[in-house]
Amino acid sequence: MASNSNVSALLKQLSSASETLSEASNKLTEQIKEIENSLASFNLGVVAWVELRRTFEEAEAKDGTKYRLNRIDSLGYTKKNGKWGLCVSSQLEEFEDDFEWWLLRDAPRGLRILAVDGVPKLLEEMVNRAKQLTTEVKSKTDQAKTLAHSLRTKPKKAGE
Repeated sequence: MASNSNVSALLKQLSSASETLSEASNKLTEQIKEIENSLASFNLGVVAWVELRRTFEEAEAKDGTKYRLNRIDSLGYTKKNGKWGLCVSSQLEEFEDDFEWWLLRDAPRGLRILAVDGVPKLLEEMVNRAKQLTTEVKSKTDQAKTLAHSLRTKPKKAGE
């Protein structure tokens, strides 16, 4: 059993570790905000998501049957609460309703740490999505131009 002096020393270490971790976490959040500000400056408005990791969880049904579930953690760039930003999500693949997502800067620390490695992959996906959308917009613009031209050219009424 730990002595009172040992517990006291451990509490001091815990306090110091907590302070150091909190400072490091705050610095990470500051850098995440910098990344978001940079992305926002492009005014791209493109939603993109990439998978960060897939883990497995064991669950047990009421009847005692055990089964394996897939948890998927993802990083995205999307609109949340009316603003564009980096987001992370965590969901059980087998249950669509079991879905949580946060702005990256507000996400649990473990997901914020994990997400940093996914940023280059997300940027690549954003470029791909922007190219796809550009192709679609150009196609629809041509279609809209044809429609507009057809509507400007009024057909003559019968008997004219």
